[in-house]
Amino acid sequence: MKTSDGTARAAIDPARFAQLTKQLELGTVLFKDSSGSTNTELAQLAATGTAGHLSVYYTEHQQAGKGRLGRSWVTPLGSSITVSVLMVPGASIPTEALSWYTMLAALAWSRAAERVGEVPVRIKWPNDLLAGEFKICGILAQMVPAGSGYGVVIGTGMNVDQSREELPVPTATSLRLASSRAIDRTELLAEYLKELVNLDRAFRQVSGSAQMPLPGFEGRSLQELVSEKLATLGHVVRVEFPDGRSLEAAAVQLAADGALVLEESSGQRTHVLAGDVHHVRRADGKYA
Repeated sequence: MKTSDGTARAAIDPARFAQLTKQLELGTVLFKDSSGSTNTELAQLAATGTAGHLSVYYTEHQQAGKGRLGRSWVTPLGSSITVSVLMVPGASIPTEALSWYTMLAALAWSRAAERVGEVPVRIKWPNDLLAGEFKICGILAQMVPAGSGYGVVIGTGMNVDQSREELPVPTATSLRLASSRAIDRTELLAEYLKELVNLDRAFRQVSGSAQMPLPGFEGRSLQELVSEKLATLGHVVRVEFPDGRSLEAAAVQLAADGALVLEESSGQRTHVLAGDVHHVRRADGKYA
């Protein structure tokens, strides 16, 4: 695995990764050199009972991944972190609260990337992460049958080591470009999972309430923690709906159900859920 300038890329080290995460009580951990879609394959394992809570599926090269709304997601070999995690919280969390796992994963990634990359990382509602005004990570969460109930497979693609020439669009960046330093992908993946496990444990302790203070997080709720990281808030955004309608309004709040609250110039407020929108962009054309 090499960069565009011929520099060797280090693969994820399974032995070192296992040592970094041995206290996390993960489920099944699968590494593959190449995968069609980590989300699809992990969902199949969940359906057959082969994979349980906190099972992890990682690949160095995803060939047929899907992003939000069915967009293709292909990762250059060794340049990214492409990983899916199965969350099956069981009866401790009501089914309607499972939608918060997208934001929970986004928060985990932002905290991990800031620690390892030493660069501010914020959340673009509903499912992207930004370094500055550039996309650095995409998230796709899907509800799946698991046992007698449901779980969530959270798939993420974090741009880590790409050069500017290797990025697919001008609105994207990588953690290496944003931080101007070499990034240890093994450490970054381990940090993400540590943050995810800690947030999941706290979320289950409050029975899936996004408004209750999370144990171990300085008395702040998941809603508060995500809102603090939400780059979308405070900007006028243009929301495009699948039926062709659009709405331009100020993003003023993250609601209790995870909806983005928009306020028009007339003062009228609209709650927009992630599943109801086709696209959300800043009205000034910037990605954030």
